[in-house]
Amino acid sequence: MPDELDPKKYHVLTPSQSKKLFLVLTIVTLTVGPMLGFLYYRFAINRPAQTDREMRIQIKSGEGLSEISQLLYDKGLLNSKILFKAYVILNKFDNNIQAGTYVIPAGSSVVELAQILQHGTNDVSITFLEGWRVEEFARQANVNLGDIDYEDFVEMAKPYEGYLFPDTYSVNLNIKEDDLFQMLRNTFDEKTRDILTEEALNRAGLSKEETMIFASIVEREVRNEDDRPLVAGILIKRWRNGEIIGADATTQYSVATLKAGCSINTTKVCPSDDHMDQIQWWPQNLTVDDLQFENPYNTRKVAGLPPTPICSPSIAAINAVLNHQITSFNFYLTDNEGVTHFANTLEEHNRNIQLYL
Repeated sequence: MPDELDPKKYHVLTPSQSKKLFLVLTIVTLTVGPMLGFLYYRFAINRPAQTDREMRIQIKSGEGLSEISQLLYDKGLLNSKILFKAYVILNKFDNNIQAGTYVIPAGSSVVELAQILQHGTNDVSITFLEGWRVEEFARQANVNLGDIDYEDFVEMAKPYEGYLFPDTYSVNLNIKEDDLFQMLRNTFDEKTRDILTEEALNRAGLSKEETMIFASIVEREVRNEDDRPLVAGILIKRWRNGEIIGADATTQYSVATLKAGCSINTTKVCPSDDHMDQIQWWPQNLTVDDLQFENPYNTRKVAGLPPTPICSPSIAAINAVLNHQITSFNFYLTDNEGVTHFANTLEEHNRNIQLYL
């Protein structure tokens, strides 16, 4: 049997002392524990998630907090579903999370995520390309936006061919035709306000309408930005000399309209939305009959400028026309690689055709 504890060697707590120690430990635990827990909580809710790229998510109407937390966790946007739900509930955000489409920045914290989800939006990103005609704008909008009617949009926008600004837009999924049209028109006015100035137009010797028509042709005819002022100079020189401008892009514009089943001079929308995906709006293989198709838009057959632009040009194409260069060149062609070849005489041009086409 071991010897009894010697009070002189060991300090043995009395029952009264044990009770006091237990009380002190309890107080320390109840005080320090929550404090440490709170500090960890504050750290955790502000800690960035491990995502290294921006993500787009969609929260559907009727989804609850658990479903939303799972979605965010599956996308790698949360370090902890429990922590996110706790933060949202404690701050009474759970009833304010909105259905919609969200773009979540890389490394967003729980706090940032909760704030983002308070502002629901059905915004989607949609791109209208440089060089598109109104029908292509309408097709893109009809396919990607919920409430855009193809025919209604074409009817509204066709008189403004060339004056819809091509760009990437963030728009509400349920935007209406008139709102989308006005946004495209307003953006054009904003983007060109400092470019299509009276001083710039006077320096180029062109009206705003003439500039936009030439810019739309240059946009479709030439890919290389460095070559565009030279091509613009050739087209403008031909026009001022009363010659046929001779741009294939204008023939493509008119032929596509004809093949869509509409007269070039009609206000009728063509084609209907039932056939919009079947139309090749810029046919590459033009026939002799196509080139001889006599109408105001076919500059291979009729002298003068088309009545309107044939597409929505880029800022670069507009600047190329305003700063066009008059040279000795009278001819140009663009090969299959997008390289432009210039010539002074018809003989040189025909040689380029044999070499590069």
